[in-house]
Amino acid sequence: MISASKSRRFAAWAALCGSLCLLGPTAASAAAGEDFPEPRELSSAVSFWTRVYLDATTRGGLLHDSLHLGVVYEKLDFEGIESRRARQRHVDARKRHWRSVLRRLARGGAATTREERLAAELLARELDRKPTAGDFGRAAQRLRFQLGQRDRFRAGLIRSGAYEPEMRAVFRDKGLPEDLAYLPHVESSFDVHAYSKYGAAGVWQFVRSTGRRYLTIDYVIDERLDPMRATRAAAELLEDNYQSLGTWPLALTAYNHGAAGMRRAKRRLGTDRIETIVAKYKSRTFGFASRNFYAQFLAARRIARSAETHFGPLQRDPPLAVDELRLPFFVAVPDLHRHLGVSPETIRALNPGLRPSVFRAGKRIPRGYTLRLPAGTVGADGQAWLAKIPANKRYSEQHRSSYHVVQRGETLSRIAQRHRTRTSTLVALNNLPSRHLIYPGQVLQLPDLEGAARTSPRGLVRSAQAAAARPPGGAESAPKPPVPKRAPGSEPAAAKRASPEARPPALGPDSPFRRVRGNRILVDADETLGDYAEWLGLSPQRLRRLNGLNRGRPLHIGQTIELDFSRVSPDRFLQRRLEYHKGIEEDFFGSFRITGTVEHRIERGENLWALSHRVYEVPTWLIRRYNPDVDLRRLVPGTRLRIPLAEKLS
Repeated sequence: MISASKSRRFAAWAALCGSLCLLGPTAASAAAGEDFPEPRELSSAVSFWTRVYLDATTRGGLLHDSLHLGVVYEKLDFEGIESRRARQRHVDARKRHWRSVLRRLARGGAATTREERLAAELLARELDRKPTAGDFGRAAQRLRFQLGQRDRFRAGLIRSGAYEPEMRAVFRDKGLPEDLAYLPHVESSFDVHAYSKYGAAGVWQFVRSTGRRYLTIDYVIDERLDPMRATRAAAELLEDNYQSLGTWPLALTAYNHGAAGMRRAKRRLGTDRIETIVAKYKSRTFGFASRNFYAQFLAARRIARSAETHFGPLQRDPPLAVDELRLPFFVAVPDLHRHLGVSPETIRALNPGLRPSVFRAGKRIPRGYTLRLPAGTVGADGQAWLAKIPANKRYSEQHRSSYHVVQRGETLSRIAQRHRTRTSTLVALNNLPSRHLIYPGQVLQLPDLEGAARTSPRGLVRSAQAAAARPPGGAESAPKPPVPKRAPGSEPAAAKRASPEARPPALGPDSPFRRVRGNRILVDADETLGDYAEWLGLSPQRLRRLNGLNRGRPLHIGQTIELDFSRVSPDRFLQRRLEYHKGIEEDFFGSFRITGTVEHRIERGENLWALSHRVYEVPTWLIRRYNPDVDLRRLVPGTRLRIPLAEKLS
């Protein structure tokens, strides 16, 4: 950890303040007809995000007031601090220091030190008056650290060369502002494989629920990861937002907060002025990210428009040159390789929307999918080129996978032997970090082997329920999950970290969440009525009528829902449900790992959403997996939850 001197910190602060004028003053108001006006009231926020994108890399950042972004107390530098935990300790220490500074001022003392004078001057400038003791006390509760983004922004500018020209064409063709193509700088830095803890994916960071309105998202295809398909979807969503809300500042903010939320803000305050909504709208979900989304876009747009002024000469990635071919049948990647000479690596690189199941789990590229290949691969006659694939390798339907639910005491070698395959095959197929890391209730996909034992998902669950528990069978057996221990003398919500775990405890094979009882199921985390309708081949309206549900009423974990199996068998429904949850888990653990757990004791007023999104920043489904025996609908004070801690993979 660095022990920087005060003079060094103030030198850094002076340099930071100098950057305020890098892009010139923010316009008081845009000219008439400007799509993206910059109100004077947002100038501090735009300047703040400009500093985030230009003045600090991801090896440092800004310690600031979360409400008044013009108040930046210190620029932190992580030079010499390599581990994430050490960096967090450094940030926490500086927060404690500045909190003590602000609390001294809140007690009515005169500003005598340089830091006290700086805090007083910054708040006075932002409030346009002399701060009161109450102002300082509230500021002490609003300390926030923002990681720098200069290196990520530069990398995004380089990556954008491959996509931005075509993105601009998409917006232009729809009659939308072309500068919307700058939005991925805010969302993902143009990282095709970007994935958030809450399931937002791809360049445009669609969450599943929103993405499914415009894109195909299932266990075989995730078009959120296809930059151009996702761009067309983003254009539709932004156009819908604009038509609903009437201004681009609100339409862009709705991209983060949702159109319904912005309509509510507009109606409640009686205005469509973004600066008024940002300043006055109060909602549990309208937090820091939503409040700052438009200002971030304005800052990113201004920087990207003059990128080389701030980053020097840039060698941007060239636009992709590809052949596109619509497939008239289902086909496996190995057959494309074997008969047409196209490697799996090439297919994966040019078709990021194809999920891992296509490359390692035997799923076929679907009929109707537009396959991208290197320019010049296909030739003039695409169908003649495809004719090289033998007739018996042109399939009319998707391959149906087989699964095994791990039972207590089973080993991976025993499972492999039972299904006539190799342990190494199961490790590769399921992306296991080690053959020793399996656990009771884990759903393993089985390879497609002729003559191998095939068991339906429902049959697996039934057999697992009936099976007698076996004693552990060695080092690679499925262990019981460790029970976290309370830290002596800790705060009620804190606890000692448990040993790191590669995967969460799955829902056990005897879990009611893995069963269909008659025509009824229990709702699991991240499931919606739309999901059930899709898996059943029905309309959501049919399920709403069947269950007496009003439109727009969300489902809750543990709720009983009646289903209609007139078009799909319970086995097929269960397989689709398993693949849905398996896909979410694969996506998450492709980008994050669990570093340990803490025990949290519920206090009055706390709920699952707040714990997931504000306190621990882990998805609801993951908390659900770690607490299978807790009724998450009724969290009463004193309830103890086991909370996993997630860390992004390098």
